[in-house]
This record gives sequence, C-alpha cells and structure tokens, in this order.
Amino acid sequence: MIDQRTSGFLSEFLDTPNRDPAVLDRFLLQGPDGGRRGAKPHVKVAFFDFWPEFDPSANFFVEILSARFEVSVVENDSDLAIVSVFGTRHREARTARSMFFTGENVRPPLDSVDMSVSFDRIDDPRHFRLPLYVMHAYDHLREGAAPYFCHSVLPPVPPTREEAAERKFCAFLYKNPNCARRNDFFHMLSTRRHVESVGWLLNNTGSVVKMGWLPKIRVFSRYRFAFAFENASHPGYLTEKILDAFQAGAVPLYWGDPGVLRDVAAGSFIDVSRYSSDEEAIDAILAVDDDYGAYRRYRSTPPFLGTEDFHFDAYRLAEWIESRL
Repeated sequence: MIDQRTSGFLSEFLDTPNRDPAVLDRFLLQGPDGGRRGAKPHVKVAFFDFWPEFDPSANFFVEILSARFEVSVVENDSDLAIVSVFGTRHREARTARSMFFTGENVRPPLDSVDMSVSFDRIDDPRHFRLPLYVMHAYDHLREGAAPYFCHSVLPPVPPTREEAAERKFCAFLYKNPNCARRNDFFHMLSTRRHVESVGWLLNNTGSVVKMGWLPKIRVFSRYRFAFAFENASHPGYLTEKILDAFQAGAVPLYWGDPGVLRDVAAGSFIDVSRYSSDEEAIDAILAVDDDYGAYRRYRSTPPFLGTEDFHFDAYRLAEWIESRL
C-alpha cells in the first residue's frame, strides 16, 4: 500500500497549479525531510555482479542512500555489499552487511544475505519489494530519456487526433529470442495490421535501434502501441518494458505478471492475458486503434496512480536499508 506520507504529498502536489516536478522528485528520492539533517554518517558501499553497463559510482542506490549517508563507493571491505546475479565475484566480498538485488526472474537467497530487494512479493522483514521499473525510471532521468524521475507519475498528456494519426501502429523491440509467447503474438498481430520490429529479433525494417533507453523511447514515441511482453510470466515479475512504452507515450501491449493490476492502473495499458484468446485480444487492440476516443482514454489514464501498490517513493527503500545496517 502507498505510504501515507507519499499519499498526502502527492495529493497536495497534484492539486497545486503550476507544480514543479523537481519538487516531487526531491520528495520521492530523498523523503519528507529532504534527507538527514546535519552531519551524515559515512558508509562504504561495494557492488558485485551487476550487469556490464552498471555504473557503481552513479546509480539508483547511491542516489537514495546519499540523502542519509556520506557514501563512498569501494571495491571491497565495505559496510554494505550490494550483490546481484551476473557472476560469482560476490563470494569474495568482505563486508559488514550484504544486500541481494535482482530485477531478473530469480528468487532471492534470503538465508544467505542480511537483506534482499527484488520484484517478488515476499512477506518477510528481510525483503523489500522493488519492481525493476522504478530503478529504470531513475536511469531514464540520468540518460535524458525523461526529464524527471517522477515523469511517469505525472498525469499523462494524450495526443490530439492528428498527433495520434501521425504515429505508426505498433513497435516490437527485442533481442532475446527465448519467449515463444511473445514471438507468436507478434506474428499473429502482424497478420492483421503491420507491426514494425525495430530490434535485432524478427527485424522487418532494415535497421536496428541502438542500445539504451533514450534511443528506445525516441523510437517508441513514433508509434501508438508498443510491445511490453516480459521474458516470462511470474507473480510480481514486472520490469522496465511497460515503463518504456509509457514514457514514450505509447499504449503498452503487456503480458507477464498475472498481478500487474496491483502495480499498474487498469485502462492505461492492454493486458493480452485478460482475454479468452489471442484472437480476442487482437480484436480489442485493433478496436482501440480504430477509435480515437478509446485510444485517448488509454493515453489519459495515469498508469501508476490509484493502484494498490506504489513503489516510486524510493526514500522508503533508503529508510529500510538504513534500519538494517
């Protein structure tokens, strides 16, 4: 459930004319008091086994912890080691406390770390649920793909009828071939209306979008719909894919987390698994595409407001980590 501090601040902020998103960003990343007042305790943080593009010195964890600590990023001998799943170097970690993190479909090893952060819905004081899309909202900000961390929380601005007509139908952007569910739906939808595959997988455009969130979101912004199928279906497994489509102003076509409506508002996206068949789902997609009023309703619905779960108040994670150090 949404933290009462966040709920109160959001309500007041959204009712304020000429609101400044930077104010909401500070609240969501630093907390109601703007972080710790006065001298901050020093904490040494080390990162192990993250993905190759991960920057240990500038990332989501360093950002939120810096509101409460003087953070030094070290290679080892740390106060807190944050470990992930892309390797085994974490076995060499010398640290006072360890925290597991993953956005992959991997269960957290609760009994071998002091705390864990993942998308899993686990009722355990050692675990904090953080869907991957929250971290990627921060990455979108850092890369310039969105102007604010809170960008996806703000009420969306729907396109005019003319703007919607100028966009192409639907984009498909993947490199991983190992999801038959996703590939099959692409082929089925493509037989009814042309879908452009702009990535390495099933490419039909003759060019491939560069790696990175900014190129991806820029390309998605040319389409009315975008595929946001996960690599697998698992309760709570909700990655950046749906966020990327929202940030680009496209309606996501989603498949994955069976409980996605706990995180993402109904009416802001099309969940193909809610239909009795893929044919019925495709009929529904095309009906929305042919009806500007229906499309506008999807594009007017704030995806992350009014839901059962809200995770953009990153300061809560910082508070939780601090309480366990």
